Amino acid sequence: MKPLYSALLWLLFCAPAGAEALQWYAVPADPAPSAPLAASPAVGNEPAASAAPKPMSSSAQRYRPLIDDVARQHALDPMLIHAVVQVESAYRPEAVSGKGAVGLMQLMPATAARFGQTALYDPRANLQAGAAYLDWLMNRFGGRLDLALAAYNAGEGAVARYGNAIPPYAETRDYVRKVMAHYAGLKGEAGAAAADAAPVPAPRRPRRAAGGIGDMEQFWRLFTGGSPRPPAARL
Repeated sequence: MKPLYSALLWLLFCAPAGAEALQWYAVPADPAPSAPLAASPAVGNEPAASAAPKPMSSSAQRYRPLIDDVARQHALDPMLIHAVVQVESAYRPEAVSGKGAVGLMQLMPATAARFGQTALYDPRANLQAGAAYLDWLMNRFGGRLDLALAAYNAGEGAVARYGNAIPPYAETRDYVRKVMAHYAGLKGEAGAAAADAAPVPAPRRPRRAAGGIGDMEQFWRLFTGGSPRPPAARL
């Protein structure tokens, strides 16, 4: 073994000054298995699990023909419009919010005017403007229903400012959750996903040793071309 140790010592201490320094990594002898990362729940357009559809209220039944017609014009699911109307106004065409949003879909006059509607107490005009806005938001955010709903509540500018993500506003997150849950119930789909799920942390890389050789297994593999040591020779 003397010649081998002599060669190793020569390589470590007598190598040319310009040679690139070797870098070593500390490797735990028996790393504990890490727990698998939980998948981050994502709010999709339609939850997957199926259940019995939630029965519509009498108010919803009253507006069903009109909502079906408006939804067809804008290529939207009527159940989505029903869910928005339920959460926004509970089907009250006379509803006015403290911020000035009006009617069944609680539209601000300036927003409705963007889509050619001004008579917001009229159910058809209100639904036309709200459906057109939803359709526009779905296109604006690549078909992401959660983002479209967040923008419907907080404005598309707020969603864009947060990197095309649901803004961290309690009201907006609660709104998205409620609409998604009601939409899921109307379609007979159980369990709408949470809109504000915490992001999954990225797995950490192994920490580089501050100095020294670290694991002797690496030392051996370097000088044997990657061949593992025989069991009898393990340190």
